[in-house]
Amino acid sequence: MKKNLKDFLFNLLVSSLIGLFVGMVEIIIRNMNNEVIVTLISDSLIGGVIGTISMITFIYIFQMKEIDVRIAFIAVFMIIGIISSVPSIYFYLVENINISILNLMSILISAEFLGMSLCYYSYKKSSELNSKLISKKKQFSEKSSDS
Repeated sequence: MKKNLKDFLFNLLVSSLIGLFVGMVEIIIRNMNNEVIVTLISDSLIGGVIGTISMITFIYIFQMKEIDVRIAFIAVFMIIGIISSVPSIYFYLVENINISILNLMSILISAEFLGMSLCYYSYKKSSELNSKLISKKKQFSEKSSDS
């Protein structure tokens, strides 16, 4: 029963997010103009920069320096927040365009949620792969010691 409830809630969440995404695409298509296209391209580039820097940082802190995974997650969280805020801060300081706290918060919340979800997913996948590799290594070492 508990498993069915978890499956139901997971399906509800994913389905709701898909519906939200479809609605956002509809709004974008309906309101498409040059400004929207430029914004989408710049946001895509910023997302790519954030993802790349976050991945490199996580790998460096957790795998290369072997520091606690929580520190790596905190570093990624901070990178996402700082880089996501840069365009708004630029517009405010350089272009003298007032920024809405509501807009900035919506950017930060969605960027943090999605970015940290991707980071956690990548961490889990690499942990599973490492476990499988360690298991295979043990199997090979057992076979070679038996010979």
